[in-house]
Amino acid sequence: MPRSLLEKAMAPEVLDQSWRRLRNEHTPWSVKVNRDQLQQHLLKHVLLCREEVLINEYRPEPLRQFPMRKPDGGQRVLSAQYLRDKFVQRALLIILEPRAESLFHNDSYAYRPNRNVQLALEKVRERVKIGQYWLVDADIKKFFDSIPHKPLLSQLSGFLKDPDALRLVNKWIKLGAHQSSFLSSPRGISQGAILSPLFCNLYLNQFDQALAKANIPFVRFADDFLLFATSKDEAIKAMQFAEKKLSQLKLDLHPEKTQIIKSSPQVIFLGERLPKSPG
Repeated sequence: MPRSLLEKAMAPEVLDQSWRRLRNEHTPWSVKVNRDQLQQHLLKHVLLCREEVLINEYRPEPLRQFPMRKPDGGQRVLSAQYLRDKFVQRALLIILEPRAESLFHNDSYAYRPNRNVQLALEKVRERVKIGQYWLVDADIKKFFDSIPHKPLLSQLSGFLKDPDALRLVNKWIKLGAHQSSFLSSPRGISQGAILSPLFCNLYLNQFDQALAKANIPFVRFADDFLLFATSKDEAIKAMQFAEKKLSQLKLDLHPEKTQIIKSSPQVIFLGERLPKSPG
């Protein structure tokens, strides 16, 4: 009989991989169990956690909140998971990542194995070199805070194909909600959660595939992306297309961080200056 997604994630070899990734962290295991207590009774807590997941009695811990001062004088609240939730999410990620990789577009670079900023920049330089030097330099406004839960869960339902796993994921997503009221739908996922980057790429994969189908060259790194064109008119059309597709996903381009411009050293993408356009 085929194993469920949660059964695969709770297999001993997967839990071993998950713990090896997390064992040097000093994060408390849960609200009631600190790091020292965990270490004294490690096997007991790991086995109890595994059993709770398998019998659908696992309940995520509330996120830990840390206020942080922003450069402009304001304040931002960072969220972090307890180690217990990190442990389970890491195990799920080990199972889900290969499946997700088979779906993702080649020009999406963030939060993926064997991909990084330098590879993204190499692709940018390659596109500019062949004459695609008109750019839509774009950023999605408050992306992690703005992802709408309902369409995200719809996307995850088709991806996970496992009702028990979806119920657990739904609990984690609810903990990261940034705004919810009678008049607005829940939005936002925790940037500090281990599975959030995967959810980011899964949600924006629809956007990537739409760009590819419309023959709009791009490089995306999370919520920052470049669209490439051989003329300004073509770039304008590409930006209009991107705006429309993001709107369908209930997302917006950041008006102050989105521009149509020729590639040049004055344009900074992912922390580096872009090459001068040949035209």
